[in-house]
Amino acid sequence: MAGRLQEFIGHFNRYGVAKTSHFQFICPPIVKGPLFSDASKVLSLRCEATELPGRQLVSEDAHIYGPTYKVPYQTVYQELTLTFLETSTFYIRSFFEVWMNAIFNASTNKVQYPNKTWVDTALTQYDVSARDETDPSSSLKIIAQWALHYCRPTAINQMPVSWAEDGLHRIAVTLAFQSYTLTTFAAPSPPGVSPIKSEPKLPRGSGTPNPFNFTKI
Repeated sequence: MAGRLQEFIGHFNRYGVAKTSHFQFICPPIVKGPLFSDASKVLSLRCEATELPGRQLVSEDAHIYGPTYKVPYQTVYQELTLTFLETSTFYIRSFFEVWMNAIFNASTNKVQYPNKTWVDTALTQYDVSARDETDPSSSLKIIAQWALHYCRPTAINQMPVSWAEDGLHRIAVTLAFQSYTLTTFAAPSPPGVSPIKSEPKLPRGSGTPNPFNFTKI
């Protein structure tokens, strides 16, 4: 039993753990004009909670001979919820209001072409323990990055207010995407585990076709 305990401790000392707080949301600039010129930086700094994306294989039962088995025919990606600490000027709320209004105008009920309102974003997981705190130029080590393709917000959730509390405003936004590309960066794999192999693919913010041009609400 003592040997197994030492093996358990040694395994964690060698391969470590990934912490849920070491993440970053990256959204390229998608709205032209001076009002949201620094939106990418604001969203990245103020995204305090979200989920790393998952996926599901939709399948149907098949039967030729013997027991039935599942045959996948489609991949489904669940929407993500991004939670931001709002600014004193409701900058983030205004940004997503403009974006959603460009997708579907609430006044005219006109729908914009999808290729004019989507953008690629990214979620990055870091290993903070690999940083040298004594070296100011030392950067965080990236463990993995999910490049989310064809993203668009689908909901801005309600923001509660109350005289009973004097807390901070948070805004939760639901983000839909069509697919993702997962890239891992030089992570040693435990024995018996094959590393994930994929080509690095960064967000295509600069290549977004026909970004919509709004300068005010």
